[in-house]
Amino acid sequence: MKNLIKRLPGINKLVQKNLLLEKESYYSKHNAVRIGQQAVDYKLQLKLIKHEKINVVFICHRPAVWDSLKNVYNALNNDNDFNVFIIAIPNKKELPKKGLNHEIYESEGAEQFWAGYNCINGYNYETKEWYDIRQLSPDYVFYQQPYNDTRCESYKSWNVGTYAKICYVPYAFDFIGNGVLEETSPEDFMTDVSFYFTQNDVDDKMINNILVNYSATNVKTIISGFPRYDDIDDYKNKESKSWLFSKKNQYRVMWTPRWCTNEGNCSFFDYKDLLVKFAQKHTDIALLFRPHPQAFLNWNRTGELTEKEAQVYKSLYHQSSNMSIDDKKTYFDTIFSSDCLISDTSSFIADYFMTGKPIIYCHKVDMFNELSKKMSEGFYWVNNWNELEEILNNLRNGIDDLKEKRLEILNDLKSYNGGSAQIILNTLKQDAKKH
Repeated sequence: MKNLIKRLPGINKLVQKNLLLEKESYYSKHNAVRIGQQAVDYKLQLKLIKHEKINVVFICHRPAVWDSLKNVYNALNNDNDFNVFIIAIPNKKELPKKGLNHEIYESEGAEQFWAGYNCINGYNYETKEWYDIRQLSPDYVFYQQPYNDTRCESYKSWNVGTYAKICYVPYAFDFIGNGVLEETSPEDFMTDVSFYFTQNDVDDKMINNILVNYSATNVKTIISGFPRYDDIDDYKNKESKSWLFSKKNQYRVMWTPRWCTNEGNCSFFDYKDLLVKFAQKHTDIALLFRPHPQAFLNWNRTGELTEKEAQVYKSLYHQSSNMSIDDKKTYFDTIFSSDCLISDTSSFIADYFMTGKPIIYCHKVDMFNELSKKMSEGFYWVNNWNELEEILNNLRNGIDDLKEKRLEILNDLKSYNGGSAQIILNTLKQDAKKH
């Protein structure tokens, strides 16, 4: 196609002109955000004079990652200087043959999950109209995830950023290297951010390198730690409803495979049948499969696992007395009441590592960054089913050779935990009152 365009000068000229217009439109949108920030600063200055509260809005669609912002919300909501609101919205999913090129929005249970927070439902499913965020006169807006492609036009960062300062706390621990951080830090969102709260000095350095590549010199990074871990010790003695199917003295195994295969590090199709057979044979274990919210949708879209095949596979768990699928929105109580984890490369491993419990890491492609590479010294690395089965048998029989090493690394990592939400709160206060 490119060669054909080159041979047709008229069309080639038109294509180049269109690309130039798209580029100009892109920069125009993001420049409008920078101008908008000046207006927000002026508004905050007036609020300071009038002793008015600071308005903060959380735009939420995925309950499964709420733990990353929950403590920030609680800190702000309990402070008299702030008015805090949650807008619960649906989002787009990739569809077969369409990808994200559509306007079909599906809920992940946001409206029900945040109902207890007196949330505002951002989307009317009957009229297909969106709530106007500007009605809340927000000063700061937190997004759960940085993916503009999954949101409607009025909720995209370059529109919201014209009347509020955008703040971002990563929805997952910065665990994966090999360019994945760039994928989870898209330029069209990052350039609109006012405050990016990084998890540690390593994370801060990597994020700033990305911002330099984007020429996003207006973005301020603040090393806050990860607010998801502020209250993690509170879950140590909590029992999870996800384990109601398990019996007393069963060895509780969680399995969290990667949700996509295009990165080359998903072992779902390698072990999905073998793990089921293992659990069927060994009734002294309880196997809890926790798929990523996008997993079955993605495999159906790629043709790797049809909807019918997925239903057949899920039925194996539903019909079993010692296997179950975890669809609970949050999971910290679930991981603390488990015994071990089987997982591919995933930020979920970082969360699980905080329990101090053993992790069986299914290795395919090395995708660790500086921090996770250190953490991985406490994993049981396996490359095939025979190795996985051997380690799993050892663990359920009480043989955990890496326990001391794992706890030693965990003790070092805990220096990054605690007080993150308060740092974020103080950052907003200082910014609002600097004028």
